[in-house]
Amino acid sequence: MRSRLSLFAVISILILAWKVIAAPPALAEGAAPFYVWQEDVPSDAGVLLRHEPLEEKLVLSEASAGVRILYSSHGWNDLPVTVSGDVLIPKGIAPEGGWPVLAWSHGTVGVADLCASSFKGRSGRDIKYLNKWLAEGYAIVSTDYEGLGTPGGHAYLHCQSEANGNIDAVQAAQQLGLNLSRRWLVLGQSQGGQGALCTGAHVAARESELDFLGTLATAPGVNWKDRFLSGRADDPNPFIGMSLYLARGFEVYEPGFQSSKTFSDAAMGLLPYADTLCVGELIGVGMKANLTQGQSLQVVPFGKAPGTASGAGKMDVPISGWTAPVYIGQGSADPLVRFEDVRNFSADLCSENVSVTLDVYEGAEHSGPMNQGFDAFRQWVADRFAGKPAGDSCQEIRIKR
Repeated sequence: MRSRLSLFAVISILILAWKVIAAPPALAEGAAPFYVWQEDVPSDAGVLLRHEPLEEKLVLSEASAGVRILYSSHGWNDLPVTVSGDVLIPKGIAPEGGWPVLAWSHGTVGVADLCASSFKGRSGRDIKYLNKWLAEGYAIVSTDYEGLGTPGGHAYLHCQSEANGNIDAVQAAQQLGLNLSRRWLVLGQSQGGQGALCTGAHVAARESELDFLGTLATAPGVNWKDRFLSGRADDPNPFIGMSLYLARGFEVYEPGFQSSKTFSDAAMGLLPYADTLCVGELIGVGMKANLTQGQSLQVVPFGKAPGTASGAGKMDVPISGWTAPVYIGQGSADPLVRFEDVRNFSADLCSENVSVTLDVYEGAEHSGPMNQGFDAFRQWVADRFAGKPAGDSCQEIRIKR
């Protein structure tokens, strides 16, 4: 009973945390054309296609300026696509060499274009977090991810697509003339924690004149295949909305998956809401439906439905090819991202001789590490830009596995 109450308390907190700045009517009417590129998309990734100032309500309080960007990237199928995002510049005078850059990989906001952060705004949780980094003197470069804001479906949790979105946003931002350093680091939360890890895993394979320094991930979604194989028919499914987002993502990049062969009629009735509602609202719809796993799925657990195992493989974060250190912050009581999955992933990275620091926050839930760990994160990031060697906690991680 205590576990059940805790779970629903967390869901309520998540809904509050994800309330975003609503776009005023003028923005809703005028912004859409910015995201539609009518010409051929360059085959080269990271080309800045267009930019414009962010509306005042979307510029964070610790930023001196904000710019919305549209740039070229490569999508889940390695074909050229356009991706949108934004850039926030700190207040004050840039240090020698330009503003150090943090690529921000955001958590789940939804799959509808109107949920794109550069269009609708950010959650209160993320605003507080990013303002702290801006106050420390870091420029923030954010991707909306493939298919959010721009035409085409959002390749939700597709590892390579997310990595490309982050890497190419940083490359495009260099073309704005905003005195940005060529040295950068990626950080992210939840979906964005996974996206940050994907970036760290894939960046070494990209030819670039930029200097990548490391990955900071909080509550990163990893080891999805294992997670999909848990659950019983009579378990409550308050996070049905997340499964619906997964379905829309799989429909983009996994041909073996069909929602109609995965979800019950009751859940299929909720699926259209995923196309129009951002995450807080969709979780609320899922809670109101009050479905169990057995009532929402034709096959329990989710990972046994056709195409889900293959789709999960495209969400996997590679454990080889890393060239820069990793810092992971994880709550022990996170109901969305299981601690054991993060620990096992960290141990796998350690086995590949990656420098991994794993900080565990006892009793912390999904958003907890972002606030509780900031002082440690700040020092770790500063050390990366200062060129100091990174320590790790691999010995402790291997012992506890």
